[in-house]
Amino acid sequence: MKYLKILPVIIVLTIIQSCDPLESELDTLDVPNIVVADLDLTLVDDDYDLVGKTFGSFDSDDEAKTLIPDILIENHPQIGDGSSALVRYKVFDPIRINEELEFELTPDDYDALGQSFGTLSSQGDIFDAVEFKHPSPVANDLVTLTYEWFCFGCPDEGTLTSKLTYYEGKWYNAYVPTDDDYTFMGQSFPNFDSRTEARERIAKFLGTRYLFDDAGTIRTAVFIYTFKDSDDVRHFIDFMAVFQFDGAVWQPFQDVVQRSLQLGHDGTTWVPDNTIKYSLTGNDYVAIAAATESSNPSGSGSMGNFGNYDIGLWSDDQILSSIGNRLLEIFPEVEGQKYLVSFDTWEPGAGVRSLHVIFQGGAYVRV
Repeated sequence: MKYLKILPVIIVLTIIQSCDPLESELDTLDVPNIVVADLDLTLVDDDYDLVGKTFGSFDSDDEAKTLIPDILIENHPQIGDGSSALVRYKVFDPIRINEELEFELTPDDYDALGQSFGTLSSQGDIFDAVEFKHPSPVANDLVTLTYEWFCFGCPDEGTLTSKLTYYEGKWYNAYVPTDDDYTFMGQSFPNFDSRTEARERIAKFLGTRYLFDDAGTIRTAVFIYTFKDSDDVRHFIDFMAVFQFDGAVWQPFQDVVQRSLQLGHDGTTWVPDNTIKYSLTGNDYVAIAAATESSNPSGSGSMGNFGNYDIGLWSDDQILSSIGNRLLEIFPEVEGQKYLVSFDTWEPGAGVRSLHVIFQGGAYVRV
């Protein structure tokens, strides 16, 4: 009787002991990533936290390219070779003044500019002058230009000063708040101690000043920004801001901006990738058939009838050449641009194949 009572316990222990090695085996089993997917996502605060970015943004695009693969691996470990990901992320990228320069036009400068009266009299004259004095600007340079001004019918004449900003390859005559403007914008002193508040209030002010600009117009502003450093010493510096008119209000460009990054999985990890995925359509097959009628009449005829590549009638080089020529017709020529092209086949039997190409030296070649 005692043996009968002990028997169930022995059976249970045997089952438990036999399960433990299996469980351990599964834990150490290297299961390959076999899921192929196309991700389209926007990073959230938890994603940034995964890689130690507690402010919800990256410090640069290069940092994003380094850390986003870690985020994808952590959040999507099952996705592997052949997958793609379009990731939208935030980067802290404030518009900072590169170099501040000051010029005052001399009589010789006016002569060189063809201003025989020794004055400037239009916005175009001001831009000609800054280009003359600073012919090789760098992005976000700020030039303070002092000049003599006379424009018939304008109340402002005499010695004037403009702050000119070089942004995205173009000079802008920046809006500079006056003391009265700062007061109008609710400031007790002629400065701002918050860049965000400065941009928001200046944007509203521009709406009262530039009512008839076209949508898409860009203007810049230079305001005085004040702050205390780590030694509690207060500073006052020029700070540059950029605004764009959307047809109704002026939108400030913020310190934190959203960017996007295309990545591909190479079988080991995620790597930045500019590959565009494209599937040939019916119109593409018609165009390819017409274009290859003389070079490959058999393949062209079959494609014209069935809308696919009969693999028995096309060599690999012919497929590459015909698809590459078609891409040249439908996409702009961008050096280094990659395409992953899917196309229908007859093997025999219906199938789908893909061709990975890159535009190099005026033609598409295999990756």
